[in-house]
Amino acid sequence: MITKTFKVKASTFRKLDDPFENGKSKKYVFYAKVDDVPDGIPMATNPREQKLTSAVARAIDDSLCSNDGYFHLKNRGIVISASRVTFSSQKEEVKIEFDDNALHGNIDGGHTYKIVCEHKGDNLDQYVQFEVMTGVEEIIENLARARNTSVQVDDKSMAELANKFDPIKEGLEGMPFFRRIAFKQNQIETDNETGKNMKMIDAREIVAIINMFDIDNFNEKSQPTQAYSSKAKMLSMYLENPEHYRKFVNIAPDIFDLYDAVETEFAETYNVTGGRYGRKKYSGYKDGAVVGKSKFGQNDLTYKIPDGLLYPVVAAFRTLVVNATTGKYEWYNDEEPIAVWERCKNDITSRVMNFAASIGDNPNAVGKDSNIWDLAYMTVMLQK
Repeated sequence: MITKTFKVKASTFRKLDDPFENGKSKKYVFYAKVDDVPDGIPMATNPREQKLTSAVARAIDDSLCSNDGYFHLKNRGIVISASRVTFSSQKEEVKIEFDDNALHGNIDGGHTYKIVCEHKGDNLDQYVQFEVMTGVEEIIENLARARNTSVQVDDKSMAELANKFDPIKEGLEGMPFFRRIAFKQNQIETDNETGKNMKMIDAREIVAIINMFDIDNFNEKSQPTQAYSSKAKMLSMYLENPEHYRKFVNIAPDIFDLYDAVETEFAETYNVTGGRYGRKKYSGYKDGAVVGKSKFGQNDLTYKIPDGLLYPVVAAFRTLVVNATTGKYEWYNDEEPIAVWERCKNDITSRVMNFAASIGDNPNAVGKDSNIWDLAYMTVMLQK
């Protein structure tokens, strides 16, 4: 249990009981001076990460630092879910208890809270409004969604709050890139070795790539082209039945190892077959210099490979997925997809690049064209 204490004037503290006779909730509203706001209020209940360099954050900071005495009126304040609230009018002190970090903590006003904490000790004569609710554990997800309306919270952030990404996490939590997956809006993680912010991967992209291997929804006649063209559609499909994605737990690591192999080897493989990938405008080639890192393995790249080329190739290996008696997906004949990639990579890269050339060397057009998805799929299927 975590307890936080606020100094609060008795004249500014109000308690509101639930208007329904059998209602369990209570609401407490009060103003706290900036220097009296405690650090360490749990933040897991807030559906978005706080990006303090955003325009919204800068506006809050400017308003607070103006020291005009109106911050408590101009700012929407901070909304908190708690297990218990007690107020001592004699001590002019509010104690807030948080029993469960998944249910109790900051629901809305995360940017305001972090900015206020940054300016403690700056001798600002400003107050911030707190609205604290108890007995709302059963509606915490809907409450967070309803309260976070000033800047729309994306669907993946709400899904993370509801633990709907657990099936994906089960399959990927041991992967080197797992900490870089942004399950929340504005989520940033710091590299433990360098102390620098890591390059994050949007959870919607993870969902899209996994969906490309869903043999219950796609086959040789129905290609998942929307994995490339509409990440939102793929997320929507996922959220319809998250538990379905526990079927991927055994093959998910191999999917992303395959993606990394294709991304790091695609250009050189095409060159081996006689192509000149470095001449393509989108290649980013600079006389053999490193021009980027692979998305998942963070390996050095001397060529950039657009997603429009990568997605049809990676998705083609769906033909190797089978339903096992365990109810989980497995690989055909237990053969890992990278082994099949080694056998067919010359053929598949040539076919994709020749197709791209035939439609004007536009990777975006390639990624949206079901014909190349079909062609790549058939190329891998012949290797089974």
